Amino acid sequence: MSKQSGVNLHAMGILVSIIEQRMVPVANWLTRSQHVLALRDGFQLAMPFIIIGSLLVPFLYPPVLADSVHPLAQWLLAVSRLVSPLLYPVYAHTLGLISLIIAYGTAASLAKAYQLPERLSGLTGCLAFLMLIDFSSLQPGIFGYLGGLGIFTALCTAIYAIEVIRLFYRRGWCIHMPEEVPLMTRRGFQLIMPLLFIMLSLSLLKLWLQTQFDITLPQLMAELFRPLISGADTLPALLLALLVAHLLWFMGIHGALIITGVLSPFWMANLAANQAALVVGEPLPHIFLQGFWDYFLLIGGTGSTLPLVWMALRSRSRTLKSVGKLGLMPSLFNINEPILFGFPIIMNPLFFLPFIAVPLLNAILAWQLTQWGFLDRFVALLPWSVPAPLGAAWAANGSWHNLLMSLFCIFNSWMIYRPFFVIHEKMLLQLETESAMAE
Repeated sequence: MSKQSGVNLHAMGILVSIIEQRMVPVANWLTRSQHVLALRDGFQLAMPFIIIGSLLVPFLYPPVLADSVHPLAQWLLAVSRLVSPLLYPVYAHTLGLISLIIAYGTAASLAKAYQLPERLSGLTGCLAFLMLIDFSSLQPGIFGYLGGLGIFTALCTAIYAIEVIRLFYRRGWCIHMPEEVPLMTRRGFQLIMPLLFIMLSLSLLKLWLQTQFDITLPQLMAELFRPLISGADTLPALLLALLVAHLLWFMGIHGALIITGVLSPFWMANLAANQAALVVGEPLPHIFLQGFWDYFLLIGGTGSTLPLVWMALRSRSRTLKSVGKLGLMPSLFNINEPILFGFPIIMNPLFFLPFIAVPLLNAILAWQLTQWGFLDRFVALLPWSVPAPLGAAWAANGSWHNLLMSLFCIFNSWMIYRPFFVIHEKMLLQLETESAMAE
């Protein structure tokens, strides 16, 4: 072993030690945290409804100017006016009620973790959230805090409701029925006391805020979380999230799952703000949405490893070629566990630098080009498994600029990974040759 290789392995050992001591305990805590899991499950439950609503955005709000005289633009606007009476109610009852859906999912998930009745607890989370909504302020066609604006209120009230139910059940402050009574009836009576406390306490809080400060709790939550939402939509926050996710994945921990679980509320709030701006024809305010993360930074999976599949398929190494064949189809849909464990990339010092650098560099390029107006901002949420160039265009309301940027990110990943792949291939070829000679 050369002196340089020894230095590199020593540096890698120090880095691994730091990650194990500082980051892995936090990651493990987040992975096991019942509240974080409930938050993630709430958004996973809402995902089909978000996707359905997002798919309708290009038809309801086509990416053309309302006063455009181009024949194609006029045709798109005419089609939009024609289908709006059919599609808008679907949009309104999916994305327009997304906070209500998340409240149910979060409450039901946390109740399951506490071994409480899931359906009754989920409905209680919904009612707790609705208690704080000022329905008299809602206007026709404006979802307000029932949509994306109320996400943080929905999460807080759902968790509050389940914690109260858990407290009442543990202390025995419930109406208990005989065992002969049907289970659903017994559970219904058992919920009466905590449900009454939840509703009265939230009603009292709502009345106190209105009389003392002339504000509702959703408005207060929006103001409290505004600095966090603004801070999450910055390049440093994006780079930090990428760095943590990839460092954890390099250690074999699903870092992307942890980071996306934490970022989901901010992404949904930003998505709601972008869609609201799109509706009224204003500039879209936010860059860092899930579409940006999925289709610019995680192409083929964590680390943007799709080019490695193509390299492996053309490799002279039997090992790499077999891994490439195994990982081709999953990687097209942004699933790259066969590549991460098959090359391997995880805990492989050779691939540490490109694995971290590729998404960071693509993030900086895509962010700056979006800020300068060369790329379009995202207005829809699609499944993360949509192939990157298609997803980048579709989620940005049909932006061919974003499609080209996604292709450039793939090319950039190829250029950075290529030298490291060549070295890895030579090492494997040597091992395969020695093995064949030994046989």
